[in-house]
Amino acid sequence: MGILDKKLSLRNRSKMLVGIWEDEDKLVEATSALVHDGVHIHDIYTPYPVHGLERIIGARRSRLARVAFFCGLTGFILMTTMIWYMYVLDWPVNVGNKPVRFTPSWIPVMFEGTVLCTAYGMGFFFFWRNRLLLGVKNDLLDDRQTDDRMVIAIECVEGMNESDVLNTMKSNGAVELRELINGVQTTI
Repeated sequence: MGILDKKLSLRNRSKMLVGIWEDEDKLVEATSALVHDGVHIHDIYTPYPVHGLERIIGARRSRLARVAFFCGLTGFILMTTMIWYMYVLDWPVNVGNKPVRFTPSWIPVMFEGTVLCTAYGMGFFFFWRNRLLLGVKNDLLDDRQTDDRMVIAIECVEGMNESDVLNTMKSNGAVELRELINGVQTTI
């Protein structure tokens, strides 16, 4: 699977049903109703975190914390190795009769290197994972999903009663319903 999750991409989807909401409470109610009816929700797009949605749709916990730990560990090892090389191996200088082995003066440099590698690593992997790198076309179902609208995307599978799904979304406060067929959206 890799770090880029192709299962979340909207490309190469034959048919999807899209519902757009203005109110987060109605979105949570609609999500609960759809999951209760046995509908598999592909993804939900919101401009800000809506608490409880990840639990309702069964989303897994992010792996970004693990990435942060390994980036921080890499930074710590790199800084410790760099300081040891400079102070002990490359240019050992006896300043004030201090020992050449580890001293407390190494701690700030190791800490800052750890924080630097963690921050840059998390930023890079976050943008890579969410397909926000330069040149990658974004998958927006609605331009307002980054501003004030919330969107549910449901991939149509064989045996799904689409009219029931659309009625459930409409009865639970969807302000707009769309159908996405091979990349072309039509309003229902």
